[in-house]
Amino acid sequence: MLFVKILRKIYSMILYLVKRLFYLTEIFLFLRLILKFLGANPQTLVVDLIYKGSDVLVSPFNFIFPNINWPEGYLIETATISAMIGYALAFFVLLRLLQFFSEYEHESSD
Repeated sequence: MLFVKILRKIYSMILYLVKRLFYLTEIFLFLRLILKFLGANPQTLVVDLIYKGSDVLVSPFNFIFPNINWPEGYLIETATISAMIGYALAFFVLLRLLQFFSEYEHESSD
């Protein structure tokens, strides 16, 4: 009984951490998307930190689709949008796996 409670506590802690990591990743990528769209100055400290920090997250999705340049100088960076969608799909799969193992633990403990 104690072992089951410990497993449930570990499961809920892992689930909490995965969700928070996903939310922070999506917010970080959304900030990059907005800054790129508005043409923020990459030489400023905050913008530079966001770009450099999110480059690691966006680099696997580079060159999937070409960027979209609007006539008034706005840029839609499709690699960032692809990264947001890709990480959302990965998060969904990870949640399903966690739920599957949680259900398996509940069935085996009964």
